[in-house]
Amino acid sequence: MSESDGKSERTLILCIDVDDDIGKKAEIETPILSRNSNLEAAKALALADPEEADANAMFGAVRLYDRLLEDYPNEIYQVATIAGTSSGGIDADRKIVSELESILESFEANGVILVTDGYADESVIPLIQSRVPITSIQHVVVKHSERLEETWAVMFRYIRQLVEDPYYSRVSLGVPGVMLIIVGVLLVFNQLQNAGMILTFVLGIVLLIKGFGWEEKLDIVRLKLPSPDRQLTLATLSVGFILFLVGCIRGVVNAWNYLDTPAPAWWNNFSWWLQRSPNLIGHFLLEGIDLIILGAMVSLIGGIASHYMRKDPKMWQNVVGIIVSFWLRFIAIESAKVLLEPEKTLTLWSPLVFFTLAGVVTTITSVFVIYSSYKRLPFQ
Repeated sequence: MSESDGKSERTLILCIDVDDDIGKKAEIETPILSRNSNLEAAKALALADPEEADANAMFGAVRLYDRLLEDYPNEIYQVATIAGTSSGGIDADRKIVSELESILESFEANGVILVTDGYADESVIPLIQSRVPITSIQHVVVKHSERLEETWAVMFRYIRQLVEDPYYSRVSLGVPGVMLIIVGVLLVFNQLQNAGMILTFVLGIVLLIKGFGWEEKLDIVRLKLPSPDRQLTLATLSVGFILFLVGCIRGVVNAWNYLDTPAPAWWNNFSWWLQRSPNLIGHFLLEGIDLIILGAMVSLIGGIASHYMRKDPKMWQNVVGIIVSFWLRFIAIESAKVLLEPEKTLTLWSPLVFFTLAGVVTTITSVFVIYSSYKRLPFQ
């Protein structure tokens, strides 16, 4: 078609493949200019992927080109296809603009008819309009693909907002994160049977705060509270004390169940209590030590976070405390087993001796590592 006929209206029928399916699937480079080139490219893309919507859009652009030539013989038309990139975003927009400018250099259009297969391609309309006016938008939709594409686009937009917006991510990511940490800690200390109760309690608090809109009131109260690191220390100490108290109560109740009934008062029969003390202590430790150690570790972890917020090297003192608490749990359990079965002979390879030696060596090693890192102990 000659471009020197003096005809005024020069319209470009433009098809846009934002995610470059034609390059990935059909291995055809863009931009594609002219009817025959677009028709061959559409055939190649349809053969590579018969379900590809961009192929239908290209066929639709060629069909529209033929119809306009027949209906408006006094106007000049050209059909072209340009593409973005599979990564999307800025790179795709820049490639689309570059290919559009290349097309406009070959065919000086004073208007564009945009042929699109759905919602995603229309996001580049401002890029096109900033360089040449869009006189019409034609949709080539296979069944309900447009509605489906719009639905997915909206869904991904909201999912991205839930993840990236701090206002929403506090609930969408923060609450599940806290729940997973709680489950993990309970699993380590063999308290997974209490997970349902604790998770229900945490979720109930979150729903209560969000449901009654108490966030703003809590923000006001926060201004009157101590510094965040002090709040954290207070909260973890409180949780740790509750766990410690519950562990002690469970231990006492379990030990009491193994007493002979009726039990005399200790001031009336001290020797009776002394004879049963190994059995009582053993049952107490087996039932209560997990929650007692868990409470201690929660408090120490809060101390680490508090010291870290203040950039205080004393946080490493709490790290040593966590290491000691970790080994104390195993030492206490093995000690309880020895108290309940005193007839068993202790050897160098018995679990109690092994855990004791491992705890001592690990603690000493951690102290020396900290000493070598700071040139002095952090608690001096």
